Parts: sequence; C-alpha cells; structure tokens
Amino acid sequence: MKKVFVAAAAALSVAAAATSTVVISAGSAGASSAGAQFAADRVVLNAASNAFSQAFVAWEKSGESYAQTSSFVDGYVSAIEAQDHKLLSQSWPAGTIADIDAVVRGDAAVEGVVAVLTGFASSSSDTDWFIAYSQNAATAVADANIVRHDLGLPLASYS
Repeated sequence: MKKVFVAAAAALSVAAAATSTVVISAGSAGASSAGAQFAADRVVLNAASNAFSQAFVAWEKSGESYAQTSSFVDGYVSAIEAQDHKLLSQSWPAGTIADIDAVVRGDAAVEGVVAVLTGFASSSSDTDWFIAYSQNAATAVADANIVRHDLGLPLASYS
C-alpha cells in the first residue's frame, strides 16, 4: 500500500485544487500571451505540488500518525486555493473561459481529497482515499491539458 501512496503523491505533482465564485472575464489576451500566463501560473502550483509529494513520501516512511500530515497538507491546500483564485481573476480568451473554469473545479476535487487526509484515524481508509485521489488528480490533469491544448502549450502527463 505504501508504494501506491507514493505513486499517487508523485502523480499529483501536476495537479491542484480550489473553489471560487469569482467570475472569469474574457479579455483581449491572445492565445500566445494567455499560454505564457497559464504556464507561469501552473509553475507555482507544480512547485507546491512537488513539495507536497516529497513531504508525503517522507511522512509515509516515518510511520507518524495521519494528524502529522497537516503540516504539509495545509500548505498545499493554501497554494492550490491561491493559484486557482489567480486563474479566476485573470482575463482569458473567450474560447478558454469554460476550460479554465473546469480546471478550477477539477483542482477543487483534488483539494477536497487532500484536505481529508489529516482526519483519518486509521489505515482502513487508505484504499478509498487513494482511489479518489488518483481519479481526481487524473481529471485535474486532463482539464489542465484541455487549456494547454487551447493555448498551444505542450500537454502534461499523469503518471
């Protein structure tokens, strides 16, 4: 089971999460400048995701309780929320607005799964958590890849 968690934590390094009621506005940003903007936004999120993955692996090897995950879960959740709020506050070409919204919704699903990790009392929930985590992370990567495609960026992989 530990290898499965390690794989899931590593896979999420390309995904993230948050919800918001901010309305995205269509702007005059061209696909090229919007692509650069999206890529720059995701670099920050990917760094937070990588930090989460590394901390998760270290925590798992340590054998500490689930309560000990709050130190890295809280930081990751905050980074996801900040990044998605930023996405929602920027102007995007009209054809990408629905796709940006889908990225934020996909990220919110990942955030929800990550946030519950600190509340586990035993390893009996590990499998359910891993399944939800993997499904939501794969969806978040797919949603971001739609935006990447719209903006002429290379696709990210979920592994």
